[in-house]
Amino acid sequence: MASNYRIALQIQERNKEARKAEHDGDLKKAVRLYEDNIKEDKADKFAFERLMVIYRGQKEYKNELRVINRGIDLFRREMEKHVSHSLSRRVDSKKLKHLSQAIIKKSGLEKDELHFPDPIDKWLKRKKIVEEKLGK
Repeated sequence: MASNYRIALQIQERNKEARKAEHDGDLKKAVRLYEDNIKEDKADKFAFERLMVIYRGQKEYKNELRVINRGIDLFRREMEKHVSHSLSRRVDSKKLKHLSQAIIKKSGLEKDELHFPDPIDKWLKRKKIVEEKLGK
C-alpha cells in the first residue's frame, strides 16, 4: 500500500512539473515527464490526456494512438480489478461471467458496442478518429 502511495505522489509531482513546463513552452520536457507517468501501472487520467493533446497538436498521430491504446488497456485492467475485488466477496467469477453474458444478450448489444466508463469510452472514440487520420 505504501508503494502505491509513493507512486501516486511521484506521478502527482511529475504532473505538476510537466504542467509548468507546458506553460513555459518546454513541450519536450513536459512530454518526457508525462511519458514517465504513463509507464507506471497506475491509472492517471491527467497525464494520458495531456499527452494525447500534445501529440495531436504536433500531428504525431502514431504517438497519440500509442498513448490512447496504453490508456485504454491500463484503465480497463484497473476497472476489471476494481470490479472483481468489489464483487469477489459476493459473487464468484464464473457466476459473474455468466451474468455479464446474460446482460449483453438481453440488451441486444454486441461486444464492440459496449460502453465503458470515462475515460475509456471517450478514448475509444478518440482512437477511431486517430486511426482515420492514419488511414487504418
